[in-house]
Amino acid sequence: MSHKKACKSLAVVLLLILATCCFSQTASTRPEEKTIAVFGQTIHYWDVGSGPVLVLLHGLGSRKEDWGTVIGPLSQKYRLLVPDQVGFGQSDKPPMDYKIQTYVDFLNEFLRVLKIDRMNLAGESLGGWIAASYATEVSVAHLVPIDKLVLVDAAGLNQDKPVPYEELNPSSLEAMRALMKDVFYNTSWLTDERLRQLFAGKLSVRDGYTVHSILTNPNLASERLDKKLSEIRVPTLVLWGKQDTLVPVNSGERYAAGIPGAKLVTFDQCGHVPPGEKPAEFVAAVSEFLASRAVQ
Repeated sequence: MSHKKACKSLAVVLLLILATCCFSQTASTRPEEKTIAVFGQTIHYWDVGSGPVLVLLHGLGSRKEDWGTVIGPLSQKYRLLVPDQVGFGQSDKPPMDYKIQTYVDFLNEFLRVLKIDRMNLAGESLGGWIAASYATEVSVAHLVPIDKLVLVDAAGLNQDKPVPYEELNPSSLEAMRALMKDVFYNTSWLTDERLRQLFAGKLSVRDGYTVHSILTNPNLASERLDKKLSEIRVPTLVLWGKQDTLVPVNSGERYAAGIPGAKLVTFDQCGHVPPGEKPAEFVAAVSEFLASRAVQ
């Protein structure tokens, strides 16, 4: 696969580097930082709340803090496990060829080490691709069972619209600004100062190698889920921003149509990140779904 074609077909894996200063908790309200060894790599994570387990998976170039706006309300009824996935955030970043199966394997081992015997699973963008891939394997592999699955603006399906490579792994202020405008429906908060903070934050986490490895991995195309959605046999909620220009809502419609019994809920005036732009509506939809009796 050529570099140009790889960039076009893999554009769907993007999740922004959310501005912690815009959407996450303050230092005084942030959960306690915990670490655990997974395949010899140090994984940073949060373990907050009590009740049924709900795992939250961030996306490409992202980190656990980007779930910050929904941690408080969801932790009232659920035990949230929120990792910095390997290669991102504060977790170790081994120099290897990252692919979706890498993250499926790390997720299952993370849960095994924590002695989790079942869970609810939610993933956003690349995290949604990982979560959906995990769900396709759970019935045939020795994976921790899923009670319910939530896919949020999930990557993983074929998509025609190309996104410039530099936008996916921004190396300039101009590219960072373009990325934010593609990610968010409302960018009125994007001042020059916040843009500089975003770019500095991107550089500080040193995840450029991981992002590059994922975007240019020629094997990633074979991990798309277009022909595997019917293999997902757990109750599934698909959540999407109506104005998502990176992974348009028709991908959400295809996820919902392809997964038996899945339900699609969309948010108006919302781009690629419903937890950031529509946190109250997001929490309400997830809470109602998790509390409902499974129909499948």
